[in-house]
Amino acid sequence: MTAVFLHFTGNCREALDYYAGIFEVEPKGVATYGDAPSNRNASENKDVNADKIMYSEIYVRGLRVMMSDMPDGVPATPGDNISIVVESDDLEDLQVIFTKFEKESKIYMPLEETFWSEGYAMIADKFGTQWHFSYGDFLTE
Repeated sequence: MTAVFLHFTGNCREALDYYAGIFEVEPKGVATYGDAPSNRNASENKDVNADKIMYSEIYVRGLRVMMSDMPDGVPATPGDNISIVVESDDLEDLQVIFTKFEKESKIYMPLEETFWSEGYAMIADKFGTQWHFSYGDFLTE
């Protein structure tokens, strides 16, 4: 199985709810740092991190997307080195999802016909995560 892991700096719960709403799925396995059992290797900042998400996941069209907040002191740069591609054979369906993202995202390329696809778009959402939307097979002629 292949998965994508997105790391946040304190707003994972907001991102989890946002993505789950767009794709109309239920989050699974949500655990906070406060839920973790104490041990001698636990972060000294456990109380500060208690409400932050240590692990969560959603399924986006068969792809497992794991998400967490990084504990204080551990860097995470939103959007770097990650893109998620949403593919569909239903252009109307793709348009619905793109429209849900559109109002709070930076649009690099609107959903439109290109030389390689009858519908393709690229955005960075309000959390800095980059998404590509692709309709059908790549055009070869």
